[in-house]
Amino acid sequence: MLIYWLLFAYPAVLALAYPGQQMGQPTSAAQKLALWGFVIFYTLLAGLRQDVGGDWINYVVIYDDIKLDSLSYALSATDPLYGLLNWISARFDTDIYLVNGICALVLVWGVVSATTKFNEPWLAIAMAVPYLLIVVGLGYVRQGAAIGMLLLAVSAFERGRIFSTIVMLFLAVGFHSTAVMVFPLFAWAMARRHPILAVLFLGLSIATYFIIVVPRIEQFDTNYIQAGYESSGAIPRVLMSAIPSLLILVRWRHFGQGLRSQTVWVSMAMAGVLALVALAVSRSSTAVDRAALFFSPVQMAAFGEFRHLTSLSNRAPLIYRSALIALAGFVQVVWLVFATNAPFWVPYHSLFEGGAIP
Repeated sequence: MLIYWLLFAYPAVLALAYPGQQMGQPTSAAQKLALWGFVIFYTLLAGLRQDVGGDWINYVVIYDDIKLDSLSYALSATDPLYGLLNWISARFDTDIYLVNGICALVLVWGVVSATTKFNEPWLAIAMAVPYLLIVVGLGYVRQGAAIGMLLLAVSAFERGRIFSTIVMLFLAVGFHSTAVMVFPLFAWAMARRHPILAVLFLGLSIATYFIIVVPRIEQFDTNYIQAGYESSGAIPRVLMSAIPSLLILVRWRHFGQGLRSQTVWVSMAMAGVLALVALAVSRSSTAVDRAALFFSPVQMAAFGEFRHLTSLSNRAPLIYRSALIALAGFVQVVWLVFATNAPFWVPYHSLFEGGAIP
């Protein structure tokens, strides 16, 4: 468990050490170096793990199924980009570890890229650690990589790079087909400045849905809906996104002032609240729980813009930062100590240790 707390302490300490930055203020060289250090730390932690994560066995089965078959089979056996990664990893005989490492890199790169646009980037990263990086990144590898691509799309949109935004979004679908549900959020954001492009993108989104998602609906329906699967802890996990989503929606005029991506984040907050409603009426909490993963980045968005959302300005910055860090730390304690599925994550096993790190 210690390694998870080191991962959390990294951004937590820096959140206290570095003051919040003003919108548009360049990141200092020291912070850039620290950010790269965090990216490397997480990528190694996630890529070199052994038997860690709730879906570890499922991903090993996918790898074993693909490694001896053709590239065309790899692209069709699972989500195409994830299948391609497995096929390449098998060619280099790196087993599942290269796949996990690349997916982890995509996720943490997306997290860092998106959070540096906020006024409190290290607070945002600290909030991302317990759930988005540990639970999702180490447990649901494909969804984690897809979320990383979505966050890179948000970052590209923030810089006004629309073509790059669209490319990142389609790469997200390559990792997990259900990422297409986020496309309308970006189409809405594009409509404000690029209405024609937004219509074209929405058309591509619909085509993508029918080409990639529809063929998988029967499998999704069988696995989650008809089976009526219930996720342990689905309610608190969805609430973790719904509560900060409500804060963003209530104070949306104060959120991300000056950000081009403000509309994307606000629409993601709307989806986070709707996920709570869907949870109440759905036959399968697992289906809603997995879909809501794509809206979980609103947690770090609320932390990153908390000062403006609550109009705290510069009053008692150490106190509110410490309180938010304590809240994020509490989430991590609950997950690693009390959660039903905690044994899938704790203790942490490393490929090179041959045992467990406490």
